[in-house]
Amino acid sequence: MSRKPISGKGLLEGLTSNTAHADELAAITLDEFDLEPSESDYQAALKRIESLFDVAKPGTPGGDELERLVLLVEEYEEKHFPI
Repeated sequence: MSRKPISGKGLLEGLTSNTAHADELAAITLDEFDLEPSESDYQAALKRIESLFDVAKPGTPGGDELERLVLLVEEYEEKHFPI
């Protein structure tokens, strides 16, 4: 039995602007990889966030990097500076 390849249009069929991306469905924490960011990693992430904050647009590589860095900083702060 041969299968007809799916076209790009077929792959996009049924998707809306609200359809979640696969990477948004999986919430992975650093603990799952036994990774512990250091204080210097935290400070570097804060500096990089500052440089991206006003220029990164959502859905761009810079915007994606900004989102990942913010999540890393939030996780670090929750662990090291609990309220």
